[in-house]
Amino acid sequence: MRRRFPALVAAVIAAMVAVLIGPNTASAATWPVIANGDSGAQVTTVQHLLNHRGYATTADGRFGPATEAKVSAFQSANGLTADGSVGPLTWPKLVATVQSGSTGNAAKAAQTQLNRYGYGLVVDGDFGTASTNAAKDFQSKHGLTADGIVGPNTWNALVGGSGSGGGGTSRAQLAASIDASSRISLLTYHVSGVVDADSTAQANITDTKNGTTAETSNYSDVGEREVWLSTAMLNGMLKLATERGYTFLVTEIAGGDHSSNSNHYKGIAFDADNMSVSNATFVSACRAYGATEALDEGNHVHCAWQ
Repeated sequence: MRRRFPALVAAVIAAMVAVLIGPNTASAATWPVIANGDSGAQVTTVQHLLNHRGYATTADGRFGPATEAKVSAFQSANGLTADGSVGPLTWPKLVATVQSGSTGNAAKAAQTQLNRYGYGLVVDGDFGTASTNAAKDFQSKHGLTADGIVGPNTWNALVGGSGSGGGGTSRAQLAASIDASSRISLLTYHVSGVVDADSTAQANITDTKNGTTAETSNYSDVGEREVWLSTAMLNGMLKLATERGYTFLVTEIAGGDHSSNSNHYKGIAFDADNMSVSNATFVSACRAYGATEALDEGNHVHCAWQ
């Protein structure tokens, strides 16, 4: 009996854990650690959730001293070690259940996470039909009950996953999401006034959506070329609309006439105009999403990714 006792205890504990955490956590990912110096959607998620919990934080995707201080305050108030980093003990207390009809910062956090998997949602804090369907699709693909309710198990799978493998992360899918976005307009002519319908911003996105290369303009310094549009650029462009909520007009991507060594001709740059925010704010956001070249050109903004 003495030899069997530890095994019996282990079995009882395992059964109790299964009851407490539920069946859907068997394949759940590990809660990540998000801390000072990090940036991106994971940080934005933390900031939205802090706002939901009453700890006013700017949701800019940058984990600096201000966010760290808010995390520490939240931890202290919830009986956690106030180390300022969001890890396995902090996440479960920070997340909140989001479902159809939910509004506010927790809904923004869930939408931000779903967009990590390519769902192209507008992060507006209104968890409606599109957000619910995205949650159901994510749950179905990750072995969770597909009820559209973002509870602890779904939060764990969302924040603990790599952000790949969801719906809409390929070049064609990103282009399709951009083309469908009500916040992104695509110019159907060239700002130069020269006619070349096959290389406009709209044509570039349409070709990419259809799984083919985009074209440079026949009147450009490099002539007519076939180029693949960068997924990093497309992802950044989409996030400006879905995560930041900006509206803007894309005037040129691979087309147009630029300097001979322009990143436009490489399919890694786009120009934007008529933004809902200032040029400086748009430039800063492009850099936050990985742009290695973000320039305020006065009458437009130029952003490029490597």
